[in-house]
Amino acid sequence: MKQVSKFLFAAVVTTSMLLTTGSVRAASETVNIGFLAALSGPDAGWGLPGLTGNQMFVDRVNAEGGLDVCGKRYKLNMVSFDDEATGSKALQGAKQLVLEHDVKFISAIGGNPADATHPFLTQKKVVYASLISGDIKPDRPYLIAGGDVTPRIDMMRPLYHKQRNPDQKRWAVLSQDDTIGIVSQAWEVGSALVDGWDVVYDEHYSLDTVDFAPIVTAVLATKPDVVSLNLSYPDFVVSIIEQLYVQGYKGGISANYLDSESILTKVPKEYLEGAVDSFPLFNDPWWGKDSPQYRFYQEWTKRYGPGGPDDVKRGITGIDWDHVIMLEVWAQGVQSACSFDADKVVAALRKADSIDTLLGAGKFTGSDMWGIDNMIATPVPVNEHRDGVKRVQKLLDFYEWFEPRKDKIIAHVRSKGLMHDQR
Repeated sequence: MKQVSKFLFAAVVTTSMLLTTGSVRAASETVNIGFLAALSGPDAGWGLPGLTGNQMFVDRVNAEGGLDVCGKRYKLNMVSFDDEATGSKALQGAKQLVLEHDVKFISAIGGNPADATHPFLTQKKVVYASLISGDIKPDRPYLIAGGDVTPRIDMMRPLYHKQRNPDQKRWAVLSQDDTIGIVSQAWEVGSALVDGWDVVYDEHYSLDTVDFAPIVTAVLATKPDVVSLNLSYPDFVVSIIEQLYVQGYKGGISANYLDSESILTKVPKEYLEGAVDSFPLFNDPWWGKDSPQYRFYQEWTKRYGPGGPDDVKRGITGIDWDHVIMLEVWAQGVQSACSFDADKVVAALRKADSIDTLLGAGKFTGSDMWGIDNMIATPVPVNEHRDGVKRVQKLLDFYEWFEPRKDKIIAHVRSKGLMHDQR
């Protein structure tokens, strides 16, 4: 499994790096983009922080005169809607964003809201960027994903833990019983089995769960070496890890996303030592002080940190940069296509040899997993908690790992009825 050089993938798209075509005129038109995600409720940790990174990009573009689309500049304006991670709310929001605001692009979390909105957005030809690659299907031609490395990191974490401690054998995994959890967990379990784990717990809890004590008791009864929380919502992660601590679990902890600041209000930092996830901090020394990641951190802190003009009263998280990846990717597609037309934008992205993102250079692919090449495959980061702080350990090449394993992993996902042509 190849570790991707952090220096090779240092580039990140900024407005100054977007395509230009000589002389340009000042923006005379405004293009609206949407943010359709949970801004409240247990899923808000995946949605609300993403507004910051997207707004930073919008403001940076506008400060430079607008998005340069083959010689004509367009101002960007972001309109948000709280879908509360509920399909009916998401459809209401999608209709409002498209019919009232004529948005050309929507940032979203995905999952059940993607299922609810895709017929309408497909009909209206609006590009929808999910955080969850599992939302990609052939009948959703304008749904793109991959800037968030879900579920690729969930598939690779079992091998990372096995390489770190070859004596570990027992893998337990749990997540909520929605589209996000069910689909991603199937890919993780298939990968764990292929990489030599005994999967001793593979269950989903209700979205209505408030008391996680009995659930964690059931997990620990299987005597796991590692407990994986897969795509559990951020609020659920805090509650589960608190119960693991209270019930005396001393094994490995692994998850798609660990919001350290919230978790450490419930458990001591020593308890998280070595816990693994995939959402790095951009002030991590791994990136270097001259990196685009560190520059993003500085810009965010100046604006949203303590004393900043838009102080959000918390530290920066992995979600602050997570949504903006696909917004920047869409902007590159618009510039390459010389158009906001969704068919032309998606076609241009698929044709590109390489696309810059905050996680490094990527290329659109994914038909072997999702039936259509609408996933941008970027390097996959792996973090461990060290002394209470997440620190990048590796950037990994997903497809080098996936190719020799994919037939067996896909067979497991298909046995669950969860491949794109089965749902």
